[in-house]
Amino acid sequence: MKSVNVVSCNEVGLDYKLCEEIYENGSGKDIEGRFLDVEFLKIILESTIEWVEESSEYCWWKDKCVIMLNSLKKFDDDVLVEF
Repeated sequence: MKSVNVVSCNEVGLDYKLCEEIYENGSGKDIEGRFLDVEFLKIILESTIEWVEESSEYCWWKDKCVIMLNSLKKFDDDVLVEF
C-alpha cells in the first residue's frame, strides 16, 4: 500500500474561502472535508488566473491565485491537501 502525504490548506498557504468559492463555482460541491491533490489544485488555480479579467469583479482573485500557486510549487503533485 502506498503512503500518501497529507497537509492542511493552512500549512500550504491557501486561502480557504477563495478555494471554496472557486471549487464550488466549478463543481457545484462544497470543498469542506475534501482531500485534493496538489496537481489538481495547480490546474484549478492556473485556470482561474487565465479566466479572470483585470476589469472584472473577480480581478482580486488573480493576485491571490498567483500567491497560492507559488506556495504549492514546493510540494510534490501527489501530496493531498485537506480542506
